[in-house]
Amino acid sequence: MAGVVESAGPSTPLGLTGAGVIARSVLLLFLGWLYGGDLIRWVQAQTAEVTAMSELPRLWLSLLGCAVTIGGVVVLVMARKQPPSWRPVRLLTIAAMGLLFVDFVVLNSRRSPLSTDEQTLLAAQYIAESANHEAGSEAVPRDPALLHSFLQGLGTVPFFVKGERVPGWKLELRERCAGPAADPGEAEVGTVIYCVAADRKRAWVTLVGTPLGQVFGPRAIVSTREGWVGDVHVAAEPEQEDPSDRPVWEAPTPNQP
Repeated sequence: MAGVVESAGPSTPLGLTGAGVIARSVLLLFLGWLYGGDLIRWVQAQTAEVTAMSELPRLWLSLLGCAVTIGGVVVLVMARKQPPSWRPVRLLTIAAMGLLFVDFVVLNSRRSPLSTDEQTLLAAQYIAESANHEAGSEAVPRDPALLHSFLQGLGTVPFFVKGERVPGWKLELRERCAGPAADPGEAEVGTVIYCVAADRKRAWVTLVGTPLGQVFGPRAIVSTREGWVGDVHVAAEPEQEDPSDRPVWEAPTPNQP
């Protein structure tokens, strides 16, 4: 009598589907690129002479993002021998998406929408416009107290020195200039250099930070290119009316019959 072979029933498939592996792999690559890059930039800022950033990357967030990335890689490797409903896979997805939500929705709302270059440009233009408003017809403003009062309208300094934010803006007045200051001299990072021409009818505004376009770099004038220098001029004198241009009024002549 032949033996009866019992059916073992359908086996449970192991491992994630191809689409699931690809989706989670892309997510982990994005996390590694984002938070690994932030961690590198944070370390660079601690040693760089000057860092041009509105905000340094948050160290705790960068470390957490790297931890989620490494943990996610381990979970994906182990998931190859686990059923698709394996709980750590779902926890990985929840942790990654939750981290991105906190970063881009909660924390991002507190960041400035302006780039460092934009903040620098606006600072130079604001000082120039304030000085133009106070300029007379004979000379541009040169009173240190007045010039320092313009700094109150500026926002936070978008520069760090050795990982520490520059606490506030400073102003340096230079006289007998032939053009915008190209050398920071002894001026500290975050200094507004107000350079007055020899005839006192013009002045130029430049800032001390990093060279334009460089996030990490030496202390230098941001830029002396046109458009990046605040320009101050004396006020235009009101035009005097020429009496000869006035219409001559003549008495109307009565109509002859």
